[in-house]
Amino acid sequence: MIIPRPREVAVDGGSVAFRRDLLRLMPDDPSLDEEGYRLDVSPSGVELTAGGPAGRFYGSRTLSQLGPLIPYGTIEDRPRFAWRGVMLDVARHFMPKAFVLRLVDLLAEHKLNVLHLHLTDDQGWRLEIERYPLLTEVGARRGGFYTRDDVREIVAYAAERFVTVVPEIEMPGHVQAAVAAYPHLGNDPSRELEVWSEWGISEHVLNLEESTVRFCQDVLDEVVELFPSPYVHVGGDECPTTEWERGPRARRRLAELGLAGPQEACAWFIGRMAAHLEKHSRKLVCWDEPEREPTPGTTVMVWRDEQAERGGNDIILAPHTRTYFDYRPSAAPFDDQPADPDRPTVQESVLTLADTYAFAPDPAARGVQCQLWTEYMPTPERVEFMALPRMCAFAEVAWGSPGDYPDFLRRLGPHLARLSAQGVRGGPLIP
Repeated sequence: MIIPRPREVAVDGGSVAFRRDLLRLMPDDPSLDEEGYRLDVSPSGVELTAGGPAGRFYGSRTLSQLGPLIPYGTIEDRPRFAWRGVMLDVARHFMPKAFVLRLVDLLAEHKLNVLHLHLTDDQGWRLEIERYPLLTEVGARRGGFYTRDDVREIVAYAAERFVTVVPEIEMPGHVQAAVAAYPHLGNDPSRELEVWSEWGISEHVLNLEESTVRFCQDVLDEVVELFPSPYVHVGGDECPTTEWERGPRARRRLAELGLAGPQEACAWFIGRMAAHLEKHSRKLVCWDEPEREPTPGTTVMVWRDEQAERGGNDIILAPHTRTYFDYRPSAAPFDDQPADPDRPTVQESVLTLADTYAFAPDPAARGVQCQLWTEYMPTPERVEFMALPRMCAFAEVAWGSPGDYPDFLRRLGPHLARLSAQGVRGGPLIP
């Protein structure tokens, strides 16, 4: 069977050799939902009924994955989660456009429908902003950046495969690359910073001046012009308050805003961005932080735990214990990369294939997402090596059809062989 397997299958016995001339596209059936489809297979051929264009696409993918002989019967299929995402961090190490397009193909192959691009961080700024050219002239170290034409090509290519590209522009923390380009955005304009060359979290954050808020709004204006996604991610996590606590300028601003202290500043900043995006009919997404109440009306990406309860906010579950594919797939050595004690090639945490497949998301969540953080993935080859085969397991979780793990492993072998024949360079199968 395929990856991800259909959720409802009824087989009558016998099979038909699939030919395109035996495929009949039936009128849409709204009861199947936009991404749902039904395949009716009989001696006379195959009837494909869908809830909409996305459903026809997924039904066609199922047919291509089933192979030349399709069993008689009915497959009725639809996803459990509306958001089935993969996050690619291109800020720490830049990933060329060709690889991003290749990753879109892999998402479509696995019926995943969101590519979340982590475009900015302390270590790099990867998106051309016409109004502020220094963001890429200064901020795009360790690689390059995407031009506006690159983004349009990626977005169009993804849309043809029913993948939505969600951009992430980090703020008000994880911004040292932006402050290196425009020092007036920081809390000490006299101090010239470089784009950060270390991992971890820089203490340098945006100041709280109205001019900096306008700068971020200007950036988001160009972002929404390039990305038609209804969602825009602004990060919002791991924001140190040290500079806001110590700086007299920041303390004066906190008093002007009526904030009780620097711990409230991040939520205030996110609220300003949410209101601005709402004017563009876009919805803000941010990473969850336990010490900060979610801004009403925003979508929260939960990464510290597996709980979907965050008040009335929509939730995307992205728990690091189940979905961080920069974690080692095994505690034992699993590849032949040379050891470098000064710069480890992988995280020390372990996330096995079985751990990924055992993820049981709360059905109340809007969606789920796996993450490809690239601190320890400097090349596309390394990203692919670490992503697969765990992304195959995640795809069944996201579709809502995980079942018996031994049966998954039985189906996984032929699927990986099919991917290998397409030139996909995944890592070893470590159950």
